Amino acid sequence: MKIDRLIAIIMILLEREKVTAKSLSEMFEVSMRTIYRDLEVINQAGIPIFATSGPGGGVEIMKEFKVEKRIFSANDITALLMGLSSIKNNLPGEQTMAALAKVKGMIPKEHHKEWEYRANQMKIDALPWFNAGNLFHTVELIQDALDQQRLLTFQYRDIRDKKSSREVEPYRLLWKGEAWYLQGYCLSRRDFRTFKLLRMSDLLISDQRFEIRDFPIERLDEIQTRENSLTRVKLRIQEGVRDLVITRFGEDCLTPDGPDHYIAELFMPVDDLACGYLLGMGTRCVCLEPEEMREKMRQLSSEICGFYQSS
Repeated sequence: MKIDRLIAIIMILLEREKVTAKSLSEMFEVSMRTIYRDLEVINQAGIPIFATSGPGGGVEIMKEFKVEKRIFSANDITALLMGLSSIKNNLPGEQTMAALAKVKGMIPKEHHKEWEYRANQMKIDALPWFNAGNLFHTVELIQDALDQQRLLTFQYRDIRDKKSSREVEPYRLLWKGEAWYLQGYCLSRRDFRTFKLLRMSDLLISDQRFEIRDFPIERLDEIQTRENSLTRVKLRIQEGVRDLVITRFGEDCLTPDGPDHYIAELFMPVDDLACGYLLGMGTRCVCLEPEEMREKMRQLSSEICGFYQSS
C-alpha cells in the first residue's frame, strides 16, 4: 500500500543522513518516478525534503527539521530484525519480506555487518528439518485467507480419526507446543474451534468473504482438556528421556530417584494417545500408577506385539 511505503520512506530518511532515489526504488520494488512522486507527497505533508545531485548526492530531510535523527536505537532495530527473521522462517510471505527489507533499509551501510551479526544471535524456527513443503503450502494458504478475509474449506480428521467436511472463518494461526493450529469460526458447528494443521486435507480458499465476529481469544487460549478428564500418573524414567518429559510437562514434575533415574508425577488422560506417548519411550519409562493406566498400556502393547508375531 502507498501509505505503508510513505511511512517507511520517512523512517529511512530519519535514520540515514542521505539516501539515493535509486536505492529506494530497488528497496520497495517500484520505479524511480514513483519514488519521486512519494517524496513530493511527503514534502507537501510538511516534512521538508531536498535533493543533491552528483557523487555522494541523494535525498534527505533537512537537518534543522530532525529534532532527533534516530527514532530507533541499535537494540530496537536488532529486536525488530530478530522478530521479523523468525516470522519469515515460520510464516513465509511477501508482507514479512517487505517489512524485513524496510527495517534493514534503516541500517547505515557501515553498520550492516555488525547488525547482521546481532540479528542472527537468536532464531526461532518451528518448521521440521525435512519435508516442510506441504506445511509451508498450508500455512501460506491460510495466510492468504486471513489477509483476504475469506472462508476456508477442508476435510478434517479429529483425534478419534473421525473425518468431516468443514467450512471455517479463519481468525488466527497458532503455534502451540509442537504443532501449528488454525483457530476460527466453524459454520457447521456454529462455534469457534481449534484445528490442527496436520489433520487438515483438501484445503481450499472460498470466494466467499465473511463478516468479522468477536474473537474469544481468552476462551480459546485455555487448556482444551477438562481437568476432570485428567488422571494423576506416576512414572519412573531414565536420564535419557528426561528432556522429552520436561519439554511436555516441565521440570517441576521430576524428582531424582538414584543417580540415573527420576520419578515423574504428572496429569494425563487414560487413553490410547497418552499410552502411545509413554510406550514411545520404550524401556526407559515405567508407569508405576494408577493401575488403570498400567492395564491400558498392557493391552495396547499386547495388540502391538500381535502385529509383529510371525504367523
